[in-house]
Amino acid sequence: MSISPFSARPATPPHDGGRNRLVVLIATLGIAATLLAYSVSPGVRHAVSHAAHSVKHAVSSIVDKDKAARKTSSGVPVSTPGAGTPAAKRTSTTGGTAAP
Repeated sequence: MSISPFSARPATPPHDGGRNRLVVLIATLGIAATLLAYSVSPGVRHAVSHAAHSVKHAVSSIVDKDKAARKTSSGVPVSTPGAGTPAAKRTSTTGGTAAP
C-alpha cells in the first residue's frame, strides 16, 4: 500500500499518437499560412524587410567594437571623407570638376 494519495502512473495513455499528429498538423498549417501570407502580401514582405534591417542594424552596433573609437570626445561621430555627400557633388578621381 502506497503512502501517496496519487498514483505513480503516467497521466497520458501510452497509445496517444493522435495528439502528436494533431500538434504536427497544426504546426504545419501555421507555417504554411505564414508562408502564404508572406508570398501574397507586399505589405507583409515590406514589414519583414524593415524588421530584418532593424535586426541587422542592432546586431552590427553590438558587434562593432570600433564604434566608440570613431566618436569624438563630444559624442558626435567623426565623418569620413565623402560620407553623406551625393555622388554628383564629389569630384572625380582624376582631379576634374564635378559631373553635371
